[in-house]
Amino acid sequence: MAKRFMHVLLAGGLTVFGLAACGGEKAKEEEPTPSNEQSGDTVAAGESVAKSNCIGCHGGDLTGGMGPSLHGLALSKDEIVDILKNGKGSMPAGTAKGNEEVVADYILTLK
Repeated sequence: MAKRFMHVLLAGGLTVFGLAACGGEKAKEEEPTPSNEQSGDTVAAGESVAKSNCIGCHGGDLTGGMGPSLHGLALSKDEIVDILKNGKGSMPAGTAKGNEEVVADYILTLK
């Protein structure tokens, strides 16, 4: 009887410990939106162009494939527009076909 009580007590203690170890994590606060962020329509237009023209090399979610990930780029909008217009390395020029600005706006939202 005492042995069974000890097993129940031990199991209960481990359960409480396990639940305490799993809880208490604070949700990550959302980062403030930069003041120069484009409208939702502009970003949506850029997303549409990017998904039809970029996924072949950069992967379906643009996290990388043959080409590098487009998430979290340390480039300015002007640098991205220049690469889209003129190419760089194995990236061909003209892939956004006149939509460079909206594609750059969309790429800058990827984190």
